[in-house]
Amino acid sequence: CDKFGARILFALVLCAASIPTACTGLVQTATGLAILRLFIGIAGGTFVMCQYWSSRMFTKEVVGTANALCGG
Repeated sequence: CDKFGARILFALVLCAASIPTACTGLVQTATGLAILRLFIGIAGGTFVMCQYWSSRMFTKEVVGTANALCGG
């Protein structure tokens, strides 16, 4: 996040994770589903970037509420 910024990495990871998500309907075996789920799991990494981004964006008075809303 420090080198490229949280927003750029957030968008790149979500775009990369959208490809295996779109291929979900093409899977026909349990092994294929497990491999696909591995790649979809990469999207879970956006949680860290989202928390970092919202912590930097909001003031200390509301950062807790902002992190709770965007973090889930």
